[in-house]
Amino acid sequence: MGSNHFEFRASLSDLGEGLDVLHQSVERLRRAVGRDADDLSIIHFETALGEIGSNVLTHGRPRGTTRPVEYSLLLDGDEIVASLTDSGPMVHEHLGREMPSLEHEDGRGLAIARSLLDELGYERVGDLNRWRLVKRL
Repeated sequence: MGSNHFEFRASLSDLGEGLDVLHQSVERLRRAVGRDADDLSIIHFETALGEIGSNVLTHGRPRGTTRPVEYSLLLDGDEIVASLTDSGPMVHEHLGREMPSLEHEDGRGLAIARSLLDELGYERVGDLNRWRLVKRL
C-alpha cells in the first residue's frame, strides 16, 4: 500500500480546465495510495467530485466575479476529503432533494453524488458556499 497522507490544492477559474485539474488530482491520489485504476471507491469518489465540481464551476462564479473556486483534496488515514469553496449564490434544497424523475435532467448530479459518497456536506459561510465530499477507502 502507498502513503496514508496526501494533499492537493488549486484555484479553479475555468470549467474545462477545472474539471481536468479535479480528475488529475484524483489520479495523483490514486497513485499515492497505491490503488488500481479500477478501484471502485476511488471511481465513485471521482464521479461524485465531477458532478459537484461541474455544478460549482458552472454556478459558483457569477458573471463579473474574478474570485476563483478554491479546491482541496486530502487523504487523512482512510478518508478522502475534497473541499470546494465558491462565491456563487446560496444553494437551496441541495441535500434534501430526491432523485428527479427520469424525464428531468436537472438536479440529478447532487442525488448521484450523494449516493456515491459517505458524506456530502454543504454550508453557507458569509458570502461563500462550502462543499465537503467524503469517501472512506
